Amino acid sequence: MKYGFFDNDNREYVITRPDVPAPWTNYLGTEKFCTVISHNAGGYSFYNSPEYNRVTKFRPNGTFDRPGHYVYLRDDETGDYWSISWQPVAKSLDEANYEVRHGLSYSKFKCEYNGIEATKTLFVPKGEDAEVWDVVIKNTSDKPRTISTFSFVEFSFSHIQSDNQNHQMSLYSAGTEYKNGVLEYDLYYNTNDFEGFYYLASTFDPDSYDGQRDTFLGLYRDEANPIAVEKGRCSNSAQTCYNHCGSLHKQFTIQPGEEVRFAYVLGIGKGNGERLREKYQDVANVDAAFQEIKNHWNERCEKFQVSSPNEGLDTMINTWTLYQAETCVVWSRFASFIEVGGRTGLGYRDTAQDAISVPHANPAMTRKRIVDLLRGQVKAGYGLHLFDPDWFDPEKADVKPSKSPTVVPTPSDDDKIHGIEDTCSDDHLWIVPTIIKYVMETGEHSFFDEVIPYADGGDATVYEHMKAALDFSAEYVGQTGICKGLRADWNDCLNLGGGESSMVSFLHFWALQEFLDLAKFRNNDADVTKYTEMAANVREACETHLWDDEGGWYIRGLTKDGDKIGTAQQTEGRVHLESNTLAVLSGAVSQERGEKAMDAVDENLFSEYGLHLNSPSFATPNDDIGFVTRVYQGVKENGAIFSHPNPWAWVAEAKLGRGDRAMKFYDVLNPYNQNDIIEKRIAEPYSYVQFIMGKDHQDHGRANHPWLTGTSGWAYFAVTNFILGVRTGFDGLTIDPCIPTNWPEFTVTRQWRGATYNIQVKNPNSVSKGVQSITLNGTEVVGSVPVQAEGSINEVVVIMG
Repeated sequence: MKYGFFDNDNREYVITRPDVPAPWTNYLGTEKFCTVISHNAGGYSFYNSPEYNRVTKFRPNGTFDRPGHYVYLRDDETGDYWSISWQPVAKSLDEANYEVRHGLSYSKFKCEYNGIEATKTLFVPKGEDAEVWDVVIKNTSDKPRTISTFSFVEFSFSHIQSDNQNHQMSLYSAGTEYKNGVLEYDLYYNTNDFEGFYYLASTFDPDSYDGQRDTFLGLYRDEANPIAVEKGRCSNSAQTCYNHCGSLHKQFTIQPGEEVRFAYVLGIGKGNGERLREKYQDVANVDAAFQEIKNHWNERCEKFQVSSPNEGLDTMINTWTLYQAETCVVWSRFASFIEVGGRTGLGYRDTAQDAISVPHANPAMTRKRIVDLLRGQVKAGYGLHLFDPDWFDPEKADVKPSKSPTVVPTPSDDDKIHGIEDTCSDDHLWIVPTIIKYVMETGEHSFFDEVIPYADGGDATVYEHMKAALDFSAEYVGQTGICKGLRADWNDCLNLGGGESSMVSFLHFWALQEFLDLAKFRNNDADVTKYTEMAANVREACETHLWDDEGGWYIRGLTKDGDKIGTAQQTEGRVHLESNTLAVLSGAVSQERGEKAMDAVDENLFSEYGLHLNSPSFATPNDDIGFVTRVYQGVKENGAIFSHPNPWAWVAEAKLGRGDRAMKFYDVLNPYNQNDIIEKRIAEPYSYVQFIMGKDHQDHGRANHPWLTGTSGWAYFAVTNFILGVRTGFDGLTIDPCIPTNWPEFTVTRQWRGATYNIQVKNPNSVSKGVQSITLNGTEVVGSVPVQAEGSINEVVVIMG
């Protein structure tokens, strides 16, 4: 079943049926103020932190995504009312037509009902900590109409815990006050004039208002049938205490064919409501702010554009996958309809992997995230698995996350630094290739010598931080020389403790190869010698102890007692995705074994919805392997299609030169290709998800937890760097595609270090891999394409063969 389509010209996904089987969400905001909004205008806003600076409330995990950011319309002649978004009033779809356009950092809602056409466009202007609702109401009937409009948001008590518990305090901690078209909300315990005040303003002069939620909604009612809308007027309620909302009402008389346009503004900061109300009374300022958001994303997307025979790949890479990846970099993991702000901070491995994908589109945020992570590394070399970057930011170290009269113990500096018993064995290694890719993109070679402190004291250059990460993994190995699993590796549910993780050793090898390229570039012979020997030892241990001859694949690891995990002899967890894909991706294994390993992946883990994480699912609890053996079969880490490592398989096949197989794996996970089977997928088709139910579960094919997943970053990185094969280097651009044999050609426009490269790749011999010749502006080049002058436009022709 199909609920919408991709509008590539406008970079929008258009929902033509609002009764989708789950909320389909979008992210508004590119800086500090963010709104997570659904196709039904349900959702919430926050400033910086979804836990500590919530602006509007949200009640998760319900059959409705409420409350939200709503505009109600009322025909004051008949008393009939509806909402511009289908929910919350939910007019019959036989009577009303609805359309939602999710764009890049904006969402546009449209309703046609009973001779009235209305649109509401939500976006967060750059440079402002506020959300604008641009509303247009047009009379398409043949008679004058008297239409009232009402806004509605429910203000948060700022802290998610205050919204959901301890109401003996929170209900008496805030109040609303109305003045000149602005409802201002005062968090009484927060004396900060910025973070302690929220507001909702309108560019019109309201006829009535409500700041008390229960007065607006009415007793035994909800957002679907507010008493104020039903009566046609608010009660002018504004006071201290209890639950608060923002509703501003205005009646308009609209002649046939005419329209009215106005804006609501939701934001943070004392006095800002008055300022922005005045600013956006000039609709030219609304238009300019919206165009700035469009320009913001056009500039980012244009850094890399592809035109290929695969429309789904083009659509996702040119717009949606980059957009999702950058959303993860900016907002991390804890602001969605699944993670609703109960945790905050940065996950070490997640952030490091997210950041590898967007240095070309957002170098400043990539750099910031790398610095955040290096500050969250300890001298021993490992990373803090989950931490608040503000703890280690010298400009923010003494800032408290929220102000409340409730006594909450503040963690000491020692409490912030976990020991080896809580260390994940992979976290620190991801940062090595990410740092290198950032410098290759930007050319900021001096970054390697920048001094950054460790979380537990002392400091080191970025280069030395990377060495500490590599040295830690070399030290913490088990009896076979394979890296210890510690509390967990990338798979949080594989808890090997003193056992050994093959995926971490392969990851270690990959990080070593990337670092060796850097050491050679810097002419650091001593490090080249040391880490070449270290890499050789890792490779020998992997090839000696991890290959399963009978199965023809790499095992997942060993328990603390030396029992192997993932062998042909086992009936549960025989074949694993992470170990086999990273074996090839890392470059640690031979072509022959690599092909056998990936053949095993294809034979045992492939499905029409993506590659399973392992198969068959574990069914027998085994604490030496970990919690994964207690997860339901076919769910999450136990036999589901866990999306994040799927792109590792695309890279592996591309490195093996098997472009048809790489594209086969890409196509089955690509959400674009599931747009016509939403009754199975459920989740939005423009976003990768955390996992898809596996074949051992009755809901096989159902997609779960969209948006905030490392899948998007890896999908973008894998396709652009390895399938399309356009990779940056320290001093040149490598073009080495691995494509399906039936692709006759494709083009890429790549902006790099201020120059533009128009790359045309021709495949006259129908090969998957291999470059016969490259010309730059008509002159043949051997090897990589050299860096060109800033501002130059360059024509590159690649002939495969």
